[in-house]
Order: sequence, then structure tokens, then C-alpha cells
Amino acid sequence: MGSDWTARDQRAFAQRGWSVEEAETQSVHLQGSGPTVAVDRPCTAGDGIHVLTAGEREIAFTLGTKVLADGALCARFVPASGAASRMFAALRNTLGKKEKQLLQGQAQDFPFWSACQREALQALSPSDRAEQAKAWMLDPESGWSHLPKGLIPFHRYPDDQSRSSFEEHAKEWNLLAGHAPLHFTVPERYQDQIEGLLEGENVQVSTSVQAPSTDTLAWDMRSRALARHADGSLLFRPGGHGALLKNLASITSPFIFVRNIDNIVPTRLMAARNEEQKVLLGRCASLVKARNALLSRPDLGETSWHQDAVNWLAAFQGDAAELTHADSLIERLDRPIRVAGMVRNEGAPGGGPFWIRQANGRMVPSIVESAELPEGRLDGGTHFNPVDMVCNVQRADGSRYDVLHFSDEHRYFIGQKDWNGQGIRILERPGLWNGGMDEWLTQFVEVPATTFAPVKSVFDLLHPIRRG
Repeated sequence: MGSDWTARDQRAFAQRGWSVEEAETQSVHLQGSGPTVAVDRPCTAGDGIHVLTAGEREIAFTLGTKVLADGALCARFVPASGAASRMFAALRNTLGKKEKQLLQGQAQDFPFWSACQREALQALSPSDRAEQAKAWMLDPESGWSHLPKGLIPFHRYPDDQSRSSFEEHAKEWNLLAGHAPLHFTVPERYQDQIEGLLEGENVQVSTSVQAPSTDTLAWDMRSRALARHADGSLLFRPGGHGALLKNLASITSPFIFVRNIDNIVPTRLMAARNEEQKVLLGRCASLVKARNALLSRPDLGETSWHQDAVNWLAAFQGDAAELTHADSLIERLDRPIRVAGMVRNEGAPGGGPFWIRQANGRMVPSIVESAELPEGRLDGGTHFNPVDMVCNVQRADGSRYDVLHFSDEHRYFIGQKDWNGQGIRILERPGLWNGGMDEWLTQFVEVPATTFAPVKSVFDLLHPIRRG
């Protein structure tokens, strides 16, 4: 297919640091349905998901508190590059009965209105109130749907102050970790505005943008060719949250908390969530300590060490007992560690924690998206992934792992979207916490449902939990 690339195409590749082979590989991927993961079984309590006892929680909490006391050890990483378009998507379609009633009765209660807008909405009839609120939210100039999700006020407090998700993340992180670093990935267009908004926060805030080298091509389903703009130039899209692995690699702290931008609560609920963060951190720190002790033992490679190493590794890899050589065990031990909180799934089963068989034959616990699951493998899951984890990226000798080395590039996603009224097939790089961390040592820990408070739809902002 190389002969089909125009000079303009190849200049665009060069600007992104691509070879023509990279583009051709993406083109082939886009014409397929995408890979599925070899799922063995869902992770459940006692089989891949650890339900901590009261004693284990206390030990983890104490250790987590101790680690946090050293401000140089921890940072938080928050992917926040996405726009709020999906959050307002329901308003562009015919509203259901429940949504219509919410708009008619409570539209004035959304936390992002000015005082004048709230007064104006309250003065309208229910039907007019719903229509006016909808028009304001979707206005292409002054509306909210075109902004990054993190810039939208999620909570309004009794003093009539509203706080965006960016601001709430900074507040919650400060309560947990003091002045420790807080990093957001953001859209380049809004980077200066976001940094200005966070200037007064009492944490070390930094931002980064998704690297152009991680962009991906798209496939026009109607023309059965790569998607192009009207001027003939190729359509390049951000490569999904998996493209942020390079941004994560720039964080220098040994322990990195990862949480989504829309999973935030008002101040009154932050302390309880931070208690659980300390437990996850302490659990991760204890695993790191145990792993480092194994790799530093004077009897490394001897029979007693070998049995201890196999026993410890068995919680992370189902085939650990088959490893007979010390070098193989060391290679399996010497990698980044993450502890991911898992919430009990009270709704429809779907993507979440599963035992999977990797291409190399290893049986490991992994976070799997619904799109990666083979047909018929959606049932049986008891937990889902709220994206709330603590990672450690420091080796026993103090050096840092190259996290890019532990990604499985074969775990990319193929999806479909509407683009300017036409259907396109899109390619996303291996998910940040899916294929992007495929070769990490992973432990899943059950956490309370109260730790998960996302805003997926604008109507979620009317939930009582949002009251400041």
C-alpha cells in the first residue's frame, strides 16, 4: 500500500515521527475487527480479587500513611484530555421521560450556572425551563459541551462558589498528600487556561499534552478507504487513553496514583475516599517491599529462595510453579507493580478484572474492556474497574522502569464513531490500564462502592451526592 501514500501524507507522518510502515500497520488494523483477549475466567473474591481483612486493612493503612509522609514518594496522574461532548450527548437526542422530568424540575440546580441564569430558569415554566437549559448547555459559543470535562463545574457550595473537576482533584489530593505533585494530561488548546485555573492550588500542579506521535488514522466505512478531510489530507485522531503511557513515563515519583478526571466528590466526602487511597498505597508499598527483598536476598537462585519466589509470584501469575530457572523468576519479578481497586458490580456485567492467557502463555489478572472480550464472555463478572489504582515504577536498586517496555501493542482497540455525519472506524492504542500495563505485576483489591463517583452524563450532576 506504500505507493498510495501522497507526498502530503508522508510529510504528515514525518511530523509525527512515523515511518510509512507504521501507517501501513494502522491501515491493516483498521480494516479488521480488532483483537480479542484470551479470557480464562472473571476475577472474583478469593480468585484474583483480594478482600482485605480488618487486620490487613489496618496494616496497609498504617504503611500508606507512612509513605505519604514523605512528600517525594508519591504523585497523582489524572488523564483529562477528553472533551465533555459525551457528557452532553443525551441532550442532542430525544430525551427519555426521566431526563425530561429532571430538566423541567431541576434544570436550575446544575452547578455550572451563574446566579443570573439560575434566577432566569426558576422564573420559567417547566417546559420552557427545560428548553432554555438545553439551549444554553449546547450553545456552540458559550455552552459547556465543547470544553474539556475537567473545566466544567461539578459542585456548588453553600457560599455559592462552584468548583470544576480540576479544582476538586487538587483539593482532594492536597488533603491526602499535601504539596505532592499532581499531573493532568490536557488538550493543548486549553493548557494555559487550565494551568491558570490551578495556579492558586496548594499542590505542585503540572500538565502535559498527548504526543502527536501517538495519533492514529481512521477508516471511512462508506468509501472503504482511510478517512480524509475535504482537502484530501488524512484524518488523524488522538490514540485513546493508551496514548498517555508516554505521559505517565515522565512522572518521576516512585508511587503514582491514577484516577479519572470525572471520578470526584465534594469536600464533605473526600476524607472517606482518601482513607481508601491510603489502604491501596500501603498494599502496593508492601508488595514492593516483598518483591525487593526477594531480589536482594543473598541466597538468590538457591532452592529456598526459588520456592519463596514461586510462592510469592503465584498470586500474580498462574504458571509461576512451572518456572524452574532463577533467571526466569527474576525476569518475572523485576517489573512495575500496581494495585487496582475493584468495585462490586451491581449492574449489568461487562468489562473489568479477568484472568487472561497472554500470547506468551502466561496466566495473569488483567483489566479487560468490554470491546476486548470474546462474544459470550461477558457473564460471570462480579466486579468492575473504576480506574482507581496505585502504581510503583521504581526498581529495587532505585532506578526507574521504562514503562513503555511493559505494554502489549497487540491489545489495541477498534471502534466506530460518527465524523461529520459519516461512519468511521477508529483505532486506539492499548489502553493505559489495559494493554498498556499488560506486563505489570497486578493485584486487584476490593474497595467500597463509595470510592466510585463518576460523572458520565450531565444528569449525574443532579444526584444528591453532588451537593457541596
